[in-house]
Amino acid sequence: MKEQNENLEVHGDITLNLMFWDCECEKKFIHSIAENQCTVCKALEEDCPNSRADEVEEYFKEGVVK
Repeated sequence: MKEQNENLEVHGDITLNLMFWDCECEKKFIHSIAENQCTVCKALEEDCPNSRADEVEEYFKEGVVK
């Protein structure tokens, strides 16, 4: 991952990154917690789940998340 001090939470075999959340969009659905609303689907961070750590890592590799 890009950051070594990320907040991770493990639930069985799923690891969540607490610094990111998923909106309802099919593409580009991972947002930083610094964003409280998706500008496309209008989902609110408080109503959405945290992102899976492996998906955040993949987004960083693809350059989608900065």
